[in-house]
Amino acid sequence: MHEDTRDRNVATVERFYQAERERDLPTWVALWRSDGRQTFPTLGSEAIVAGIEQLEAVTKEKFDTRPIYGIDARIDSFSDPSKVFAALDLDFPGRPITTIWCIFHFDDAGLVAEVEEIFDRGPAPA
Repeated sequence: MHEDTRDRNVATVERFYQAERERDLPTWVALWRSDGRQTFPTLGSEAIVAGIEQLEAVTKEKFDTRPIYGIDARIDSFSDPSKVFAALDLDFPGRPITTIWCIFHFDDAGLVAEVEEIFDRGPAPA
């Protein structure tokens, strides 16, 4: 049972980053709970995007304004099948590779409840 849940959640994280690579917003949004949230503790407590409408709007803006960039995702599960770790190398044109680590939290239905960014080696936003 735990192995099936773990495999399902790892596959969802793989689809999550494939949707980002392809800039497939409908697929990306469909992976989230309606009350999902993305947190950025590395940027301070106010750096939270909450609710599917905000998540979709922020991601659409990212897709519309950022140049195409490479995403090399190394994905692994925790012993807790409701959590998945993703180590990302983001390859933006003309910049050094940025490394980010995230923890995905899943609900019982296999939807993303939270993506918690726990490490970001990239430059701070302006």
